[in-house]
Amino acid sequence: MSWLQPLIARWATMAPRERRGLSLAALVVGAALIWAVLLAPALRTLKSADAQAAALATERDRMLALQARATALKAQPTVPPQEALKSLQTASSVLGKGAVLQVTGEQATLTLKQIPAVALAQWMNPTTGPSLSPVEAQLQRDGGTTQALWSGMLVYRLPAGAGTP
Repeated sequence: MSWLQPLIARWATMAPRERRGLSLAALVVGAALIWAVLLAPALRTLKSADAQAAALATERDRMLALQARATALKAQPTVPPQEALKSLQTASSVLGKGAVLQVTGEQATLTLKQIPAVALAQWMNPTTGPSLSPVEAQLQRDGGTTQALWSGMLVYRLPAGAGTP
């Protein structure tokens, strides 16, 4: 407290007008510090709470929609093994000679080479394409042409008993 002694002595020698001025300055600095440290962050949080609540509500609604979609997909009847393979073979023949289907056990790999985007989109549509969804997809757009062409592979997991032994 030895550093405080000179300040107390200086305060005692000041005129009342100087004391009031310093007191007022200390009050203003203290109020600014309280505002900056305590009140301003709380007010910013309060102002952004409505926007955050709306964003969270939107995210919750999206998650509920995804949950409903997952529940609906789980409720779909399973496709018999041979029908799944036949569906995959029939749908892949629509893509033409740029699509080669290889079945190994319970896995089917569809290799694509320069397939038009329209045909691939129709293939991927669950209502017009195969009754299975790919478990892995590696696709890349082929450049150099005006028409969008895609190459790559799609891997499907077949129901037990669908593949060739």
